[in-house]
Amino acid sequence: MATKKEQAAQQAKSSSKLLYVLVFFMMILVALNTWLLWDTRSIAAQAAAGNGQPVEQESADPVFLSISPFTVNLASDQFGPRLLYAGLTLELPSDKVKETLNKNMPQVRNRLLVLLSGQRAEKIAQSEGKKTLAQSIASTLSQPYNGDEPIEINDVLFTEFIVQ
Repeated sequence: MATKKEQAAQQAKSSSKLLYVLVFFMMILVALNTWLLWDTRSIAAQAAAGNGQPVEQESADPVFLSISPFTVNLASDQFGPRLLYAGLTLELPSDKVKETLNKNMPQVRNRLLVLLSGQRAEKIAQSEGKKTLAQSIASTLSQPYNGDEPIEINDVLFTEFIVQ
């Protein structure tokens, strides 16, 4: 009987040692994986910098550009002439895009007025119409200004919106 107890104790010791060895190897694999992940990111950043492409760090805080409210005549409908009073804020990916839009603000406002004046009141008064309008505004304002490259607009936020 003592031999069975000794065998059980030996088996417990060997399984315990096996468990320690497995945990040790798992820790090594996790450390190796983490190191490779960080090393790969730095290699990619160096490669982009080496190709003459600047590595642009995205800002943690969003960049917003407020466009002062304006009033626009909407396309006439069965109720006659209608007006839209709208204020917008654009969410942008970087300060560079904000500078481009500020520099070209007369063109930005013109594009908005032309786009909005062709809208129908019954469409943009609905929630789905506002979403579609926001997408149209982003698309219109993303077009190049004075030979610049197209710009990216993350979101169009309506801060004021009255249809009369």
